[in-house]
Amino acid sequence: MKILFPFVGDSVGGSHLSALEICKILRENGYEVIILLHENDGPLSKLLRKSDIEYLNLKTSYLAGKSPNIIMILFGMIWNIFPLTKFILKNDIDIIHGNDLRINLTWSIAARVAKAKFIWHQRTILSGSHLWKCITLLCDHFIGISQVVINSAPNNISSDKKSLVHNAFDTDIRFDKANSKSLINKGLPKSQNLFILGCVGRLVPYKNVDFVIKCIPEMIDICKVPIHLIVVGEGASEYVSNLKEIVKELGLQANVSFTGFLNNPSEIMSGLDLLIAPSSRDAFGRTIIESMLQSTPVLVANKGGHLEIVENECDGLFYTDNCESSFIEKAVRLIEDKTFREALSKRALDRSSSKYTKDNLFLEIQKIYKSALDISN
Repeated sequence: MKILFPFVGDSVGGSHLSALEICKILRENGYEVIILLHENDGPLSKLLRKSDIEYLNLKTSYLAGKSPNIIMILFGMIWNIFPLTKFILKNDIDIIHGNDLRINLTWSIAARVAKAKFIWHQRTILSGSHLWKCITLLCDHFIGISQVVINSAPNNISSDKKSLVHNAFDTDIRFDKANSKSLINKGLPKSQNLFILGCVGRLVPYKNVDFVIKCIPEMIDICKVPIHLIVVGEGASEYVSNLKEIVKELGLQANVSFTGFLNNPSEIMSGLDLLIAPSSRDAFGRTIIESMLQSTPVLVANKGGHLEIVENECDGLFYTDNCESSFIEKAVRLIEDKTFREALSKRALDRSSSKYTKDNLFLEIQKIYKSALDISN
């Protein structure tokens, strides 16, 4: 069985890391996996080269979904049929596993023409548009990374063609927290008992990092210990500049730092005293699990896929989405109550390390592949 994982290549986020983890797991279990990038000079190609992961490059133009215009989407799908079909047939691909909207729209028609199977892996919450009903025509199986994604899928996808598959993580890797904290502290102002908060992930508006920054002044006034927020990740230059301007306007240059993209997020999260996940519509929340696996306590907005990951007051803490008073109250509680933080972190590690394993993911993906190819065992 030969599986193709195509990527655009112009960005790196949690969805890409999760998809690459699937590739790794499949290879470890004897599957032949081809990774393909449409852009050979973007951040994903740099990550793959740095990680010594082999990939192929197929330069294309007019990927469907780059523009929301329906005419341009159809044009992109049709424009790419010939080169993509040729690639599928030349490489004897059995299954194309799509992990991005542009990839799903662009490759699904070519898969149909080449008589290969197409897996639509949805990693974001779908809008209520009736146009999504076409998904059932474009794929052989629909995967959602959380129940909230499954619930957003069009109701014309039959239950036997739709599966909930949680992301998998390397649940055995633990970083030394003292070393990780020292790594973070190298770039921060020297301060005794500094409490380090972190927002980690792609910097886009719905992640609500600006909300967290605006809460910092009041937290500084309330907390008995000095605090510092590090923002890990990259995004559109205009948006990142806007975040930095907010920091400047609030006079928080000594209390907020931006690291840009880092290729060791789990190690950084190990050194945090508190991970904050403020997104109002994350389909899952990869950094929450990664923090739990490093015994780092988490404070998350009570929205989207967060509700499926965290059990409030058990292995993490919720705050009311976009409510400053709720956020500040919960954050201060976690900052000042070390015993509570440690209890949450212990339970979080226990639960996440048993639930989000590679074995669980492999069994689910293998079952889907065999079903798509009509293989009974």
